[in-house]
Amino acid sequence: MDTDSTQVRLSALGIVALSLFLALFVRLWFLQGIDRQRFEVESASNRLRVINEEGPRGRILDRNGKVLVDNRTSIVVALDREPIRKLTEERRQAEFADLADTLTSLGVPTKLGTIQKRYDDKRYAPQEYVPIAEDVPENVELFLAERAERFPGVVVERRTIRSYPYGQLAPQIVGYVGEINEEELVARGGTPPAVPGTTSSTVPPTTVTTVPGLPAKPYQPGDSIGKVGVERSHEEYLRAVPGKRTIEVNARGDLIDVIKNTDPVAGDDVWLSIDIDLQAHAERLLEAKVRSVRGGLTKEGYRKNAPQGSVVIIEPTTGQVLAMASYPGYDPSILVNGISSDLWTQLNDPASGRPLFNWALQGAYAPGSTFKPVTALAGWRTGAIGPGNEVVADGGVFKLQGCKGKACEFQNAGRTAHGSVDLARSLTVSSDVYYYRLGEMFWINRTNWGETPIQDAARDLGLGSRTGIALPGETAGRIPTPANRKEAYQKNPDAFVTGDWFTGDNVITAIGQGDVLVTPLQLAELYATLANDGVRYRPQVVSKVTRVIDPTLPPGEPGNFEVIKQVEPDEVGRVDLPPDFYSRMVKGLIGVTQQGDGTATKSWRASPTAWPIAGKTGTSQVVGKADSALFAGWGPAQPDAVPQYAISVVIPEAGFGGDVAAPLAFRVLAPASKGQLPAACPAASRALCDREVAAAEAASSRDVGSGGPG
Repeated sequence: MDTDSTQVRLSALGIVALSLFLALFVRLWFLQGIDRQRFEVESASNRLRVINEEGPRGRILDRNGKVLVDNRTSIVVALDREPIRKLTEERRQAEFADLADTLTSLGVPTKLGTIQKRYDDKRYAPQEYVPIAEDVPENVELFLAERAERFPGVVVERRTIRSYPYGQLAPQIVGYVGEINEEELVARGGTPPAVPGTTSSTVPPTTVTTVPGLPAKPYQPGDSIGKVGVERSHEEYLRAVPGKRTIEVNARGDLIDVIKNTDPVAGDDVWLSIDIDLQAHAERLLEAKVRSVRGGLTKEGYRKNAPQGSVVIIEPTTGQVLAMASYPGYDPSILVNGISSDLWTQLNDPASGRPLFNWALQGAYAPGSTFKPVTALAGWRTGAIGPGNEVVADGGVFKLQGCKGKACEFQNAGRTAHGSVDLARSLTVSSDVYYYRLGEMFWINRTNWGETPIQDAARDLGLGSRTGIALPGETAGRIPTPANRKEAYQKNPDAFVTGDWFTGDNVITAIGQGDVLVTPLQLAELYATLANDGVRYRPQVVSKVTRVIDPTLPPGEPGNFEVIKQVEPDEVGRVDLPPDFYSRMVKGLIGVTQQGDGTATKSWRASPTAWPIAGKTGTSQVVGKADSALFAGWGPAQPDAVPQYAISVVIPEAGFGGDVAAPLAFRVLAPASKGQLPAACPAASRALCDREVAAAEAASSRDVGSGGPG
């Protein structure tokens, strides 16, 4: 029994042992055979690192191929943390202190804490160079190169950064570039860097910008990205395809060898629709006009603050923006190596006019009388005015029906009586009474015509919604209605006296006052649509994207680029403008600049264009402030002539539209209409433009106005 029991135990033990060996064999076979490839990949990923190297961004050119944003080489002092990690803590701190003192003595103020902070920055991969001083002079490069043994791990490299051949021109359009932030990383599908003290991956997070048919363009923390303007809206084209450096590291993360190195591919070039000569001309005259107005007093005693201003010029037949001047501007070169919190605050300070704002598309203003063609169209659509039914007796004052007291009266500027006024003359002399009457008629007859004939016409013409231009930050403006008034009151009763809509609301809406707000870009698009007999095009600020063929030749030289993307005119709507109405409206708008009693005739004669302009002055009132000055129009306004320019000028708190905005518009367009635009001055020869600046200031100070608000 004992022998049998022993044999049974040995047999069982043998079976168990054999099973264990068999399981081990199967596992080894699985690992070495079936799952070998996966573990080889994981092993390689632990052994190999891929480091992206940013390449030069694409350039930004004007419509004629002149380079507005380029790249230049910057000398950068950086840390290679591989050799520095091998130093003792005491030796490392001594080197950092020595480096800070050396850079400061060489004219590059640097703090010890800044170097230590960059060294500890988790956003950079262990093998990635960490910049500590950028755009340093060549003498710093030479000094450090000659003393490499004194500063182990300190490297000097040359990187490409943005440069601006035309200096401060069009900064709100081109925008600027900055370091990618956590939010931008996440938006592109990546993960933010780990908070110091928490677990983080040894490989930094990667995000990607892609365009169908073009190579992927991954980002890593510390990379550059467009922040505003075209730099942001066309980031996917401007960004270079990063180079890749594949390195081998040991278990401690130390560099062993460089396995592969792929050079970066430069980004594509973006051509604007902007004519830099016209842009420079508009910016120069806008600044001169604002400066000449600012500080004066209106006849009511209000100070003309003129905190900002804008000029927008559109090609009506394509929607291409030819110029978009916004004042005040700023120098984008000051943002190249980052921006301090103090400078950021200053550039966004209302007291300084918020230079970072593009007032042409982010500012919203009451349009005043420039809105009257919209109300006229509503009148023609409803039948409130029409052939044989368009004449009004304008006695200078309009009184609401069935209403008593001074609050029931609405008057022309200065209570001027214009006598018998038809549609055309109502625009030429800017009769408010004509449009007060229409506003009242619409509300009284709302059962037949609905509550919103003015608003419907405004929306059809593109007001109250964003134009869709390829620039970030555009404001939608506002077209008030009884419905949205009621909704706003219900959401915030304390902000409104009542949520009701009255006849008086319709009356002031009819002349572009009250709660009506439009952007200068919308106003230019409105008049471009009128110039096109109702055809609306989306405003475009980019004409094409190209890839340079020979980098040693100018990027805009014919034959030296291939077109990657062509931006075609984008028709977004057609507004029916009946011929009888259109002919009357155009006649009235031409009369504004060409007839003796037109609100802008004197201004046009002082700076005549090569052809007649159809346009409208506007003066919008703001309680407790100086009036805002506006003008909008197009030219040439002649039978069978193709309109070349639609323009809007808006300068808030500056006075009458006929005295301020209209003269500026004509002075901008006069040389353009005659083919005599002065060339924009490159930043390197800015002194050559001093004569043009002085002439602009002198002309602005002696403008001939209409003597009335328009």
